[in-house]
Amino acid sequence: MRSPPGSRVAVVGLLAGNAIPLVGVLFYGWGVPALLLVYWVESAVVGVESIAKILRAEGTDDPAELPSMRFNDRSVASFVGAPNRSIAWFFVQHYGVFWLVHGVFVLTVFRGFAPLLDGEWVSVAVPTVGLASYHVVSYRLNFVGYREFERRGPVALMIDPYRRVLVLHLTIVLGAFAIGGVSAPVGAVVVMVLVKTALDLRGHWRTHESATERDVDASTPGPE
Repeated sequence: MRSPPGSRVAVVGLLAGNAIPLVGVLFYGWGVPALLLVYWVESAVVGVESIAKILRAEGTDDPAELPSMRFNDRSVASFVGAPNRSIAWFFVQHYGVFWLVHGVFVLTVFRGFAPLLDGEWVSVAVPTVGLASYHVVSYRLNFVGYREFERRGPVALMIDPYRRVLVLHLTIVLGAFAIGGVSAPVGAVVVMVLVKTALDLRGHWRTHESATERDVDASTPGPE
């Protein structure tokens, strides 16, 4: 099945949003602290987007399709059937703690606050707006416009950000350590931005394919 126009537009938005940090690194000297701060703020945007999706979801979750993850000694499958608001509230608390701990790490170890203290607001504000715009476009065109909310269950939507953000930011943070932390060479920072973009694309396609597969299953007639 071909991707709907909304998905293709969202991919363009994703590439454009990630191109802003790349341009900043190549032509304006943006470094690791600014990038990690931007990506941390973006993870907050992902959290807000996920809350909106969970609350809007009308699909059903199949426990057999859910991973064997556990949250606070509670299996993911145990959330199936719970009200959307309850799932969203649990997500706010759990993801919120994860986001705050990640932020403390970025702000202390990699001095993520340095660009702001140095007055380099552009290096944080512009890419943040660009990446946030992608998430807004993707939500509006795919989740609402393509009516993915009718095919995705709230529990699966609660898991999506962990699959995407945890892997993404773990890779970025480890990469930042590997390339020398705060004073990394430009070429290495460019590679980090490209790796982040590739992971973003993978996460986008995986999320959309999940909804598309549900669409195909729902439209396939059963045995007579």
